[in-house]
Amino acid sequence: MIIEVPRGYTFVKEENIIAFEENGKLKLLRRHGKFDEIMYDITYRQKGRNKCYYCGRVNSEIEPLKITLDHIYPRSLGGPTIPQNLIPACRKCNSTKENMTPEQFRAYRRIKVVEQKELFRREYFRTKYFQERWVHILPDEWISQTPISDLLISIDLQDTNTTKYKKIKEYYTRCQQFPNPIIVDNRGFVLDGFTIVLYAKNNRIREIPTIVLENVEVIF
Repeated sequence: MIIEVPRGYTFVKEENIIAFEENGKLKLLRRHGKFDEIMYDITYRQKGRNKCYYCGRVNSEIEPLKITLDHIYPRSLGGPTIPQNLIPACRKCNSTKENMTPEQFRAYRRIKVVEQKELFRREYFRTKYFQERWVHILPDEWISQTPISDLLISIDLQDTNTTKYKKIKEYYTRCQQFPNPIIVDNRGFVLDGFTIVLYAKNNRIREIPTIVLENVEVIF
């Protein structure tokens, strides 16, 4: 997958440049720990902070809007924090969409009768728990299977007592799959999904669903 990186882009944290664009590639300093923040920042720079993608309202002095970033494919269904999966949305639309899939939210918005909208939401919430625990909806072309031996880790992974690790263990034990793909750079450096990698290593799982960002590179 190629993410669009604004020309001349830099990301500064505590007066240090920890990410920058070079010849269309995004270079990330090792151990920066700000991957999500950088993805949010790139998306805002690409797509703006003034217009809601869903309702079309524009932020203005007359009608001020709180523009947030919505995960098009919800995080609860494995949606990654990358520009392809982020879109500016006003707080109302983002809250209304909640964890609906794109198809569910489009169907909901097409309904004009209030009573039918309420019925739709009741049905959605009735199936939400099942959906969040079993449904995976990302486009097939986003994901590849990466051998665990090909992954590079830039942080020390040891702690198996965290709540996050226990949730991964519970999910994998029940579903025999992970709740979301990990994200790596073009050389296999893990950018997001460290706990999944730790669980896979501890349990001799040979391959992990992966989103490879082909124009992103960790540097030293």
